Amino acid sequence: MNKLKEKIKSLFDGDYRGIAILFVLQIILFITIKPIMYDDASYITAVTGVPISEFVMERYQTWTSRVLIEATLGFIFQFSKYIWIFGTVLLMTLIGYSMSRLFIKKENKKELTMMVLWLVLLYPLERMSSAGWAATTVNYIWTLALGLFSFISIRKAYDGEKINIFSGILYALACIYACNQEQVCVVLFVTYLLSTILLTIRDKKKVSPYLYIQTVLSLLSLIFILTTPGNSVRKIDEIVTYFPDFTNMTFIEKAVIGVTTTMGEMLVNSSITFAIFTFIMMMYIWDNYKDRLVRGISAVPFVTTMVLSFASPITEKLSVSVGWIIKHFTETEELVLRPASYSYLGSYVTLIISLAVIACIFVCLLLIFKKLKHNIAFYVFGCGLVTRILMGFSPTVFVSRNRTCIFLEFACLICALLIWQEFIKKTEKKTKTKVYNVVAISAIVQYVVTLSFILISHINL
Repeated sequence: MNKLKEKIKSLFDGDYRGIAILFVLQIILFITIKPIMYDDASYITAVTGVPISEFVMERYQTWTSRVLIEATLGFIFQFSKYIWIFGTVLLMTLIGYSMSRLFIKKENKKELTMMVLWLVLLYPLERMSSAGWAATTVNYIWTLALGLFSFISIRKAYDGEKINIFSGILYALACIYACNQEQVCVVLFVTYLLSTILLTIRDKKKVSPYLYIQTVLSLLSLIFILTTPGNSVRKIDEIVTYFPDFTNMTFIEKAVIGVTTTMGEMLVNSSITFAIFTFIMMMYIWDNYKDRLVRGISAVPFVTTMVLSFASPITEKLSVSVGWIIKHFTETEELVLRPASYSYLGSYVTLIISLAVIACIFVCLLLIFKKLKHNIAFYVFGCGLVTRILMGFSPTVFVSRNRTCIFLEFACLICALLIWQEFIKKTEKKTKTKVYNVVAISAIVQYVVTLSFILISHINL
């Protein structure tokens, strides 16, 4: 018993204390949740008294390619909600562990894992209740966690570490499950393909075979998604139900919707993850660059999100144009670009603002990390952006808004972690302390908001 106490104490005092605290905090959040509403209720009805294999096959034929995710949900609802609670707590913790393992350097690891804790807590988990707690978390949190975990194989290969058979099997299984979600599958396939090619060129024939295996697995998953009959059936149904004009839209019009709805979620709908990411980025630039133009560029993303979201009750009263911009970002009709509005300059305001903010972020990431080669933050933000822009090619783009931003928001949090490591190396202690405190306090507030949301929403359940 004493040895067990010592091990637990060492865990909370050691390099991974932030991850250990994250595990405890997630238990407190999820232990009281009852996954019985919205899509969860539909799943409960659908799987009651039906073999899971029959349920999954019917969904494959008529609705979705997410057979592994559907099987997981069927298993959860047929047996016990505690499988979901334990799994979600474990996988939320796995997100923190994977971020630490993938993106933290060995120096100052204890301090950096505490930053990982704050960054993970910044994500507004109440969004995962939008279509039912279990259905949404299994589709998004679980796939995100396992996708990040599978990337550890790339990090090991890059560092020249040997991947043993047991770890290789775990990474492969994680890859298979994560790739059952379309947005994640695209990122995993592209990342594994590029990593395998680059490491093969660098290391010749010494590249771990697991990278080739996972590249093939992600490719097969992508083919499976594209050939699943249920996806075509579902798309037709969703076009009729949610977006009748979708069929007549061009590739460019869909791409524009992808960009504007994505940045609308980040800039207008009070995304705390995006705000903190742009705040850290701006503070680093201001502390390390004296050029006014450079400082101005770094301020654009953060100031824009503050003006259009967090400070909007004030800014809308001060300027009519702010309210007009917010309206164009939030109303569906204003976001759809049609031939009749091509000649109207106002139709492009949301697109111009979106592209300007995106461009400023990429410029800042280049200024912080100095070069494009080996610029992990540049790639991570780009991947996150693509996962959400792809939603412009789905008729549910206006229905499933903020939950589909999770991959972009965690990409922002990862970039914030990477920038923070540059902070530690180059920024004065006073500035560093201020930024750290802002992040920590924001994370605590967000955690309390999420916990309060859960408790209040479960009063009558």
